[in-house]
Amino acid sequence: MSSWTWPTSIPTPDIQWPTSFSVADLQERFSALLLELGLGPGSLYDDIVNSPPDPTINPECEWDAEVRLGEDLCLPERAFLGERKRKMKASFAKLMGVPESEVDERDLPIVAIAGSGGGYRAMLNTLGSLTAARTLGILDCVTYTAGVSGSCWALGVMYSGVSGSHSPEQAAAHARERIQKSYLDMETLDALVTPPTNKYLLAGILRKAAGSTGTASLVDLYGTLLSSRLFIPTDLARLDPRHLSMHFYRRNVDNGALPMPILSAIQHVTSSEKAEEIKEIADEKAVTIDNNRARTLDDKQDRLQRDIRWLWYEFTPYEVGCDELGAWIPSWSLGRQFKNGRNTERRPELSFTILAGIFGSAFCASLKHYFREIEPVLKLLPVQLYNWLEEIVTENEGDLGLIHPVLPDQLPNFLKGLGGQLRYGSPPDITEHDTLSFMDAGAELNIPYYPFLRRNVDCIIALDASADSQDLWFSRAEELAAKRGLQTWPRGATWPTRVRPGDEGAAETAQVPPFEASTPDSANLKLAQTQESALAKQTDRQGSTEKREMPETRDGQPENRHPPEEAPFSACEVWIGSSKSGDKVSARLDDLDEAALLQRDGIAVVYIPLMPNERRVPGFDPFSISTWRREVASEESQQLLDVAQANFSESREKIVRLLRAVWLRKKIERRNRQWRERLAHLRQHLGSNIH
Repeated sequence: MSSWTWPTSIPTPDIQWPTSFSVADLQERFSALLLELGLGPGSLYDDIVNSPPDPTINPECEWDAEVRLGEDLCLPERAFLGERKRKMKASFAKLMGVPESEVDERDLPIVAIAGSGGGYRAMLNTLGSLTAARTLGILDCVTYTAGVSGSCWALGVMYSGVSGSHSPEQAAAHARERIQKSYLDMETLDALVTPPTNKYLLAGILRKAAGSTGTASLVDLYGTLLSSRLFIPTDLARLDPRHLSMHFYRRNVDNGALPMPILSAIQHVTSSEKAEEIKEIADEKAVTIDNNRARTLDDKQDRLQRDIRWLWYEFTPYEVGCDELGAWIPSWSLGRQFKNGRNTERRPELSFTILAGIFGSAFCASLKHYFREIEPVLKLLPVQLYNWLEEIVTENEGDLGLIHPVLPDQLPNFLKGLGGQLRYGSPPDITEHDTLSFMDAGAELNIPYYPFLRRNVDCIIALDASADSQDLWFSRAEELAAKRGLQTWPRGATWPTRVRPGDEGAAETAQVPPFEASTPDSANLKLAQTQESALAKQTDRQGSTEKREMPETRDGQPENRHPPEEAPFSACEVWIGSSKSGDKVSARLDDLDEAALLQRDGIAVVYIPLMPNERRVPGFDPFSISTWRREVASEESQQLLDVAQANFSESREKIVRLLRAVWLRKKIERRNRQWRERLAHLRQHLGSNIH
């Protein structure tokens, strides 16, 4: 670096630089940062990598970890469930309007809130909805929260306590204040070169670079920059490295005070050779003019895409692992090298700055766009550094288009050496690699239904702030449930094929759009054809506002441009499944009377899309806040939070009606089961005296 030379003037003078911008200031900060990242004595790198960790911050460095094999929930999570039910009993009785004595903990519904992807928009929607849920008394009756992408950031801010408390209200206020500035700002550079924030933010990426894999990626850099906005408290006196530790989220989970958070990422296990073949077919289809050849290519592409496979990984305060593999490690050991089921080193837990990048790595799919956007600034760097950054972007272009819709990040493979010990159907070579590739779970399923399929959840409240039509996500969730053999997932012809905001923001509709996939096979085929391209198409729209389609008007009235059978859904729709294969009754809550509702024994899905709410925030379209925004003005954030709170609040009646029905159903089932057990015991006791 001593041979690097800095530009002496601002390039591209047609750029309108801020009046406060100074080339000298920028170069001074980058010089300081490069010195801190150097390997020399006294550098920040030397302090973080070569000094022993503080045991009060990283007590896990004195512990050894082993891989847990199996399909069951871990013991700490089972203990949490007991504590949470004890905490929930009084709150649930209050929500139902009955004396606490009428509520048996065994009958309490297991409720989960799932937040979608969608960048800062999804983060604010999740925090606003959780705020409303808390105000209404519903959050105190929720067992799990889960997120993908931007909703993971929301849960990270809330559970870390970086806002000064663990309440969604405080987390929302913190996020609103912090995201007013972009993470691509001079203030970020200040945070990276100034104590104490420099060590706080850079410890994660430096330890990862110095680890066994020796890699630090653009996803890691993105997570570090993002964390400079989301995980720095306004009052630096409250700066605590434990805010960046998922293991320390247990402080408010072990005692049942908060629902247990589940964050999600996925691993793509389709071979590069097969991905190359898919790309070659797509390229040939783009230029062929022979209809017969085009149909042949379509069939071949369909067959190949059916083999596309993703593995879903869960990140909780207790464990990180994959249900399909049946392998789990303590969350505090993530980032360590393992062999034959045991860690071979003791390292500090992987920082949430790295996880924040993985959970939001869909943004790195637009890396070239970002790079070109800030290229004039980057040209102020030494030419050697600029060329290095440009080379990385260029190198990853092929990977983005060929194999993944988002950029993966590499972590040490805790499965190494476990050949033959994972669940049946696991990829045969997954135990041989040195690293695992993780990426944004929104590339496969933009609402995290998957983690709940193994947890006997009774009700999932889905908060959808994604910009896309939901037929893909609902079809995918139904396919995953069928793959697990679940007969209780809502099936049939009532999933929304798209969501279109109504002029009132919460208008009811009496009709249900038809299901586009008439059979499970056709649903799976539709999924295989679209899952690789879904996020890529979203990335192509990054320059737009990504507004959902607003209804056109004629003479001041909304114009229905679609047939009546495709009327838009309301601000809250509820479906509940049934294990009875012959049950032809609609799964939609509004079509069920009390008796029919009590007869349905399946999982319930409450779907609350992010829609404009004219009553609460007139004239505001929440989708004016693009998925790709790097900063959001305080007024815009507050408007989106207000819309999210209003939409959730207007869903209260349906949610309470549903939870009451599930509670009564479970109570009846428990009493019938107890009666049968007592009868069997009595018959056994009396023996042959009963004929």
